[in-house]
Amino acid sequence: MGYPDLVLLHAPSVYDFRETSIMYGPISDLVPSTSIFEMYPLGFITLSEYLERHGLSVRIINVAVRMVENPQLDVERLISSLHPIAFGIDLHWLPHAHGSLEIAKIVKRHHPDIPVIFGGYSATYFNKELIHYPQVDYIVKGDSCEEPLRQLIECLKKNGTTDSVPNLTWKDSTGGIRINPISYVPKDINHIKLDCTHLMRSVVKYRDLMGHVPFKNWLDYPITPVLSCRGCTHCCVTCGGSAYASSNYLNRKKPAYRDPELLAEDVRKIQKYLKGPIFIFGDIRQAGEDYADKFLNSIKKKQVSNPVVFEFFEPPPKEFFEKLSRALPHFNVEISPESGDEDLRRIFGRPFSNAEMESSLAYAIKSGCERLDLFFMTGLPYQTTQSILDTVGYCDHLLEKFDGDHKIHVFISPLAPFLDPGSRVYENPEDYGYKIFYRTLEDHRLALTQPSWKYTLNYETNSMTRDQHVDCIYQAALDLNRMKAKYRMMDEGAAQEIQNHIIRARDVMRKIDEIIEINDATVRKESMQTLKSKVERYSASTVCTTEELEWPIRIVNMNIFQILRSLLSKKSATKIPIRSIVSIVIKIFLLQCTRLLKASLNGKNTGV
Repeated sequence: MGYPDLVLLHAPSVYDFRETSIMYGPISDLVPSTSIFEMYPLGFITLSEYLERHGLSVRIINVAVRMVENPQLDVERLISSLHPIAFGIDLHWLPHAHGSLEIAKIVKRHHPDIPVIFGGYSATYFNKELIHYPQVDYIVKGDSCEEPLRQLIECLKKNGTTDSVPNLTWKDSTGGIRINPISYVPKDINHIKLDCTHLMRSVVKYRDLMGHVPFKNWLDYPITPVLSCRGCTHCCVTCGGSAYASSNYLNRKKPAYRDPELLAEDVRKIQKYLKGPIFIFGDIRQAGEDYADKFLNSIKKKQVSNPVVFEFFEPPPKEFFEKLSRALPHFNVEISPESGDEDLRRIFGRPFSNAEMESSLAYAIKSGCERLDLFFMTGLPYQTTQSILDTVGYCDHLLEKFDGDHKIHVFISPLAPFLDPGSRVYENPEDYGYKIFYRTLEDHRLALTQPSWKYTLNYETNSMTRDQHVDCIYQAALDLNRMKAKYRMMDEGAAQEIQNHIIRARDVMRKIDEIIEINDATVRKESMQTLKSKVERYSASTVCTTEELEWPIRIVNMNIFQILRSLLSKKSATKIPIRSIVSIVIKIFLLQCTRLLKASLNGKNTGV
């Protein structure tokens, strides 16, 4: 099989999460992954496919998932067995500041002469600090690293100079720091591919199914993203991917879009192999109505039957939903109003009214939208505890207005754990009434090891202290849970169970506060370890359960025969033993059989 040129490693948020006691709280409740953020960035797929297409071999290892699935996994042994030209580690989201650097340390301990490459939004923002860590050799900056990374790997293979590699921060042979400008900023993203078959071949080639899955439960719930753009036209004040942030530290002056016909083809290709929801990253309307129309006209011809999920930054009008309904039989919508208070929403960067949103929701439902998710947030500029509770009241108003329609799902969660570096608020906190506690990458790395999410928060506002914010989010979660029970969005037993969970989570947070006050460090550490089992039990699913986030999915969620056919094709099967292909496909088939059996025992309809 040989060694790959590049091994991409995804770390857990906190490397030693299996030993430490940390109350992660609601910070990861609204993403598919667990509290350790084991979901690797979408860039892993586009990077690996691009490099493979240009003659380089790449392996993805989701170390975080492997650690969750196997508590006994020896990470040191795993990494010591790898011998690529280079290792790549993502620091895209700042919550990986601890785990990524610890994994890099392990790499250097076992492979001192193999270069370690970092990339991602956070790596880009903190590149001048990150490069000084001894375990870091190169940082590929920007939001489009496929071509710069290819050039870097080619240089490393040929022992060439990296002086001309764009977007690179690096150490030269004398240990000096060199910074190449972010000069590679493609105007579109037609050069990338989200290729399912590429990932399948890699799974078989390296005989590693769990190392490639995007997050822990992906095989049961294979939601798959497609990317409409990089960059944004909006300036939400806390967003590190906003137009403001992209311009200032990514050198992207305007968004790079994917051709709408190519985007529709991406969706079709996914449907060929997977039957789960397909999520379109980026509002397809921000490129203009012409772009959105071309996409919908193209996808209509593809006859897509998978549920397709759209995120909208502003509520679409009636005419748009009518077009959407004609193009797709199964579509879902996400909108983030952030607050029920229109003034706070406008300050945040979402200048639409409640009336506009409510009209849009009505149009969506009438047009056949199968699910509408509305996301509200705490920790906004000038937001008070009362305005948070008023937002929960606004959620009640919405459900009453729509007669408790179960298509509408409302969520509220904190802006946590960190304000995004590069955002307007992070760069100018006083202008928005914020106090920032952590400024450096090292500050954030250490903050992630704090015993609870309250102490990890890197900010508070003039309107709410960290203590008030934490107390309020638990109260909002309780109020929202009671509201969902009121509209029979869950049965009384489930509502009571969730209420008890939230109350106990709140109690654990108070107990952690008491332990923090213990002066003796040894006693403090022992007390936290004693609390570990309760911390693990009540750390997640505070503001919602994982199941509440999931769109309906077929029991049989993968096309086994199409996967097998693709892997056995002459082009795909090159250098891959038949027995390896059959072994992986049998494993996937058995997983599907297990899903069918569970569904049958639970009395679910097993139709496909």
